[in-house]
Amino acid sequence: MSVEDLLAAFRARLSVPWRSDEAAAGRVWMLWYDKALERRVRGRLAEFRLAAEQAGKGWQEFDLAPEFGKWVAAQTWFERAAKRPATLGTVLPDFEERLIHELRGRLSQCGPDGILALTGSASLFGLMRVSTLIGKVADAIPGRLLVTFPGTHQAGIYRLLDARDGWSYLAVPIPSSPTA
Repeated sequence: MSVEDLLAAFRARLSVPWRSDEAAAGRVWMLWYDKALERRVRGRLAEFRLAAEQAGKGWQEFDLAPEFGKWVAAQTWFERAAKRPATLGTVLPDFEERLIHELRGRLSQCGPDGILALTGSASLFGLMRVSTLIGKVADAIPGRLLVTFPGTHQAGIYRLLDARDGWSYLAVPIPSSPTA
């Protein structure tokens, strides 16, 4: 599958009318693709934005990739933790809560016809589960949350980077099948 195929599938999803009474899980769109395409997808996000805008939808982006580094560097205990990285696991729940709070804030800035594109989900690998993040913010999505997801989707099971046990989630997969 190519980025062009992903764009075509995204445009097709945009053409489906949005229901205002859509369940939280249906407001999450998982743009899933082979992990080898991560840089290409990120490099062409402007084309996804253009497609959304042409469909009359708003667009905002939130990149998760720098968030852990910014958060940990701002901590008073950073110097100590840098000398003992094994201790970082004890503070990961604090990072998770801060990230959930930040994402909820970003979602509150979106309208019912807006898309918040969540990029950099692979950067959470080993820190927290993407499924946890989505589950904790799904009730706050006014429009749609588009999660760029380098991994696989099969029969409702998503696997980040093809490396973890998958989780079953009712999000809308884009493309809807591997052959789309």
